[in-house]
Amino acid sequence: MDPVLKTRNTNSGFESEWEGYLTIPFISQWKEKTNSFPWKAGSQIILDLKNIQRIDASGVQLLVYLKKKSEDKHCLMTIRNHSLPVLKCFDLLGVVSFFGDKIKLKKEYANEVEFSYGTKKA
Repeated sequence: MDPVLKTRNTNSGFESEWEGYLTIPFISQWKEKTNSFPWKAGSQIILDLKNIQRIDASGVQLLVYLKKKSEDKHCLMTIRNHSLPVLKCFDLLGVVSFFGDKIKLKKEYANEVEFSYGTKKA
């Protein structure tokens, strides 16, 4: 599914709502769309991922790249409204703490993700 990115300016920066498949066949399109982000020092960037239907490692790599770029540009990037596929992928790869975003887990998702990596002793 082709990427849809709706970006709007806010008082502190901008918010971008993402929809589609954040997977390898579409990653170059996503990257191209994010190239137009208005990176300004001190601004806040909010990525709303509630409409991401699929994500793979390349999608996570793009998000990591954007997080690093936001730090380089002295911006604060936040991911919110994680869709279930995003939560599952983050859980599987153990990257929730890397992004450091607050996750609001819906009750119906509680049995789908554990977020228990690194907590079990061998």
